Amino acid sequence: MAVLDQIGTTLATGAETITGSYIVQRREVSNFDVVSEDIDDENGALKTRLITKRHEKTRLELVLIDGALPATDFPVGNIAVHTDYTEWYVDSMVLTKAGTAHRASVEMTKLGIT
Repeated sequence: MAVLDQIGTTLATGAETITGSYIVQRREVSNFDVVSEDIDDENGALKTRLITKRHEKTRLELVLIDGALPATDFPVGNIAVHTDYTEWYVDSMVLTKAGTAHRASVEMTKLGIT
């Protein structure tokens, strides 16, 4: 349900939107996959942390509008084809079909390559 009005402190609401045949119910952002190495000094205390990779991750919970093709838009093991995510590698895409609206859960990593 859309927020009609806010009383008190104004809050950010909604899960944002993406182009095409999906309703975004939930979007997790600012999660990172980090590769690092810790270097200890001669006494075993942490001296330095080398961060060699930091890749942004996102998770989408989508409701499919009729005609949506999540397996095509979000091919697991490849770069997403969906217009809004062509810089993202698809880690997983789970399609759920039940007695209600079809849904897709998508996890992606922004690798910095296409």
